[in-house]
Amino acid sequence: MGRVEGSLVVCGQCGLAHRWQPLPEASQARCTRCDAVLARAHRLSIQGILALTLAAAAAYLIAISFPLMSLSLRGGAETATLPQAIEIAWRDDQQLIAILAGITALLAPAAFIGFRLYVLIPLAAGNKPPGFAWCVRALHQAARWNMVEVFTVGVLLSLVRLAGLAETTPEPGLFALGAMTVLFAAIESAGLKHLWWHVQ
Repeated sequence: MGRVEGSLVVCGQCGLAHRWQPLPEASQARCTRCDAVLARAHRLSIQGILALTLAAAAAYLIAISFPLMSLSLRGGAETATLPQAIEIAWRDDQQLIAILAGITALLAPAAFIGFRLYVLIPLAAGNKPPGFAWCVRALHQAARWNMVEVFTVGVLLSLVRLAGLAETTPEPGLFALGAMTVLFAAIESAGLKHLWWHVQ
């Protein structure tokens, strides 16, 4: 189905299917059987979501280019970027951790941002990008694998645990990860259905 008008929304509470309708700003769609909330209208326009996605792209570039934290012990200091930390885990025979971190903290966020930009830039200009439906499905999968917030919490916990053993200092990469967590949450709050309304 090419347009949202032809799609169905299934209530997560009672399973009743509803035909999707556009929502006015600050309104809700509720199930006619159990009154559960089916969807909420998003206040951000396509241009607003595009701006957030561009900001997330900038934060991602900072997160992979700058160290996450510095560790000082016995007069020596060590720092590592996110890709370097994954490489170190691989060399230390922690291949599973390195692969999971690479997928959830590097590849999935990059795919999430890349597919969003591929879809949003043409939509903001009033055009439909080639392969739109495939990209929306890919966005759904990328969002499922994107776990930047989990990785950020893990780094923060490491900072706290290492504080008693060595002097640890957060670096720009960690702040960028925190910014990505907030930006991704704001972007994902809009969902994907709203994108179909801008397809010509």
